[in-house]
Amino acid sequence: MTILVLELACSVKVVSNVESSEVISDLLISLLIDEINIGDKLMGELGVALEDIGRGLWGFRWEDRTKVRINMPLKYWRTP
Repeated sequence: MTILVLELACSVKVVSNVESSEVISDLLISLLIDEINIGDKLMGELGVALEDIGRGLWGFRWEDRTKVRINMPLKYWRTP
């Protein structure tokens, strides 16, 4: 499997009704995987706190624990 690694190639931030800080991140591209995913270290840098992974519930670490969001629909970087 070939994976293209582009170091410090993208700027990422979470945009909801509030925004996270912007984080510069590496970008990994695989010809076999068409889902857009972010890793645990990037989620940590963005301040994301997982509440229920199976149901897609999350929030920001700096917010009240009662403020929970639901994941956006799955995104593909090419036609599945």
